Amino acid sequence: MPFFITNDSVKINYHDYGEKEKPALVLIGGYSSSEVTWFAQVAPFTAARYRVITYDHRSHGDSQRVDFGMSLQRLAMDLHELIEYLSLKKVTLIGHSMGAATIMAYEELFTTNDLTAVITEDQAPTFMKSEDWLNGAYGRTLPELETFIDTFPKTTLTRQKLSDEVKRALGRGMRPFDFKRYRGLLQNVILQDWRAQLGQEHVPHLFFAGGKSPIFPSAHAQAARNLQPHPLSEVQVFDECGHILHLEESDRFNQCVLSFLEKIKKD
Repeated sequence: MPFFITNDSVKINYHDYGEKEKPALVLIGGYSSSEVTWFAQVAPFTAARYRVITYDHRSHGDSQRVDFGMSLQRLAMDLHELIEYLSLKKVTLIGHSMGAATIMAYEELFTTNDLTAVITEDQAPTFMKSEDWLNGAYGRTLPELETFIDTFPKTTLTRQKLSDEVKRALGRGMRPFDFKRYRGLLQNVILQDWRAQLGQEHVPHLFFAGGKSPIFPSAHAQAARNLQPHPLSEVQVFDECGHILHLEESDRFNQCVLSFLEKIKKD
């Protein structure tokens, strides 16, 4: 099992698939997840001639459990160090939920200069309710966010029935997560607001949303895209999916990603 060591001495688990000279896709998981959740993407993406990197955030999956550096900015630094460690150039970042927020934090720290594209899955740029976001019709107040943190560990994130293959893969690869110990990380994530950062992106961005997500209204994807200036950016809403599109409708998700990457390659 390969690891690299961060500059604050944390062992990060990662896997590197495909031909090293091919364009790199880094797949970034959500809060409490393990890299195994991307198992249905690895083979199709490598077959399409991409190099695919998956990894576990610190204190997630098979990475080292620590009580420090549990913030989005540190997760973004871990991502940066992984990219540097593997000598990746012109990378596409694909992030689910907190993984998408990690990308936003990465961009804030390191800009988009070394990125080819960004793909984010069911993560709004803000959790907060305000009149200047979706007309104040969606989002949560601070007291409601505290309730959200309390109830999140028991929330059913998917709406589509998962296949037996997915269930077996998750059963083999998922690792226990200590929600109580790492409650502060979720609190850090939900208090961020990345709307202004989206206006600074200079690469194509594909925004995914689940039409039946228990976390966000699907309208967040188009609203976020409206803040992003690149003409090739686009939105994909999976009407019958919950929060984890890449597991609920993996074939469709994979095809959307590959079609988007092919489109921007031709530009």
